[in-house]
Amino acid sequence: MKKIYLVGGGTGGHCLPMLVTYDFLRKKKIKCKIITDKRGSSFFTSIPLKDKKILFSLSNSNNRISQILNIPIFFIQSFIMILNSKVDFIIGFGGYMTLAPLKASTLLNYKTAIHEANAILGRANRSLISRASIIFTTFDETKKIEKKYENKVAIVGMPVRDIKLKKNNLLKLGVIKICVIGGSQGSKLLSEIVPKAVVHLQTKINKKIIVSHQGRKEDIKRIKNFYNSNYLKSDVSSYFNDIQSRINDSDLIISRSGSSTMNEIIYLKKPSIFIPFPYAVDDHQYYNAKTLSDIKCTKIIRNNKLNFIKLSLEALKLIKFENTTSYVSSKLSRIRTSNSAENILLRLNEYK
Repeated sequence: MKKIYLVGGGTGGHCLPMLVTYDFLRKKKIKCKIITDKRGSSFFTSIPLKDKKILFSLSNSNNRISQILNIPIFFIQSFIMILNSKVDFIIGFGGYMTLAPLKASTLLNYKTAIHEANAILGRANRSLISRASIIFTTFDETKKIEKKYENKVAIVGMPVRDIKLKKNNLLKLGVIKICVIGGSQGSKLLSEIVPKAVVHLQTKINKKIIVSHQGRKEDIKRIKNFYNSNYLKSDVSSYFNDIQSRINDSDLIISRSGSSTMNEIIYLKKPSIFIPFPYAVDDHQYYNAKTLSDIKCTKIIRNNKLNFIKLSLEALKLIKFENTTSYVSSKLSRIRTSNSAENILLRLNEYK
């Protein structure tokens, strides 16, 4: 394998696994280029300009009209770029932005693969599946893959950022750390409910709570003031560039269940409470979380059932028993994949 293109844009769920895969391939001395859009470009600032192509778009919104306007523009740019590239494989990581580059690639008879981050095959990947040579999946079971395509499936896991794991002894020290993740765009509901739940939890336990809370920019001041007024130590931001370290350092994660965040929680083997984004396509965040709920490693609270008393009670159940962390760690170790990018490369090299 000499040259591979990685395609995806929009949110961290598509872009972060691309970044991890890019870093791995470059270490293996494989030429690699990122193709993304304006929305996704912020995730690839560390990549040299020569190794990325940011496609021009008429609109940076993600609504249906913008997608209809952008796809033909993306197709023309991708076709010209890929025409004489002599690339071995083009891998799409999901989202509407992958449609044009991968359609152009198949039209030019280049080999393509798709990676599905969620527990349900996304709409873009469904439209690309017939021409894809390989279907990389994150979970052991991925819904909406037709039986006739099952022979193309390779379960590789989700490429996540590597980190040296360290043992967390905070519970023994009388301190509990909670990490709140509202998703790549934050969440108004989590900004309103979670702080109340954490403060309520503090009144029910004899341990000090420290919270890291990632929320919407417009909610940051209000969240900080609420924690401060209740004498609870917190670090609140719209973005943490060390979020993985914060997850690793925490005793409990409260989060949306996008695949990227969820797989980092799996990788770091942490107890969690998931509040799936209710408007996710095909309700995929619920099915992502269900893979952990089925093995009793998380609690799912639906958006319409969320209130601060319920959330506080579920958090109390998870942190009440000191053996919870050991149980979850043991269970997640069995499904944890630490070499997903390597798995992708091995399967590409095996393809004939």
